[in-house]
Amino acid sequence: MKDMVGLKRIDHIGVVVRDLGAARELLEGKLGLQVYREIDNDNLKAAFLRCGDAAIELIEMKDPERGRERIGGPATARVEHIAIEVGSLAETLPALQALGIEFTGEPQTFGAYTSVWTRAESSGDVMYQFTEKKGEG
Repeated sequence: MKDMVGLKRIDHIGVVVRDLGAARELLEGKLGLQVYREIDNDNLKAAFLRCGDAAIELIEMKDPERGRERIGGPATARVEHIAIEVGSLAETLPALQALGIEFTGEPQTFGAYTSVWTRAESSGDVMYQFTEKKGEG
């Protein structure tokens, strides 16, 4: 089945956190993972830390209420999504849709990636991000 839908590897695990600095202190400061990409826009701050062939994306929402919503309770963090790299979104999306998987919208391009996210209710209550690399990132 993996070959039928063009799945290559887990690219990253997205974790929403209340305190990006504290989360980075654990992963970067104590565990020694290296930050290779950072995002700081109107809505969020994020850091991608390399861990072998995959990465961990730490996401802190700038609006504390939006952060509480995305975390979903009193916890300080939660795994939000699993990103899977694919060879071609143009080929993979129809194959996934044929399996009954629905998406939150059209693919979007961010830097070196074009991505689309599943609706959690169509993928076993887990949100997956399918991403196609346009270059190294």
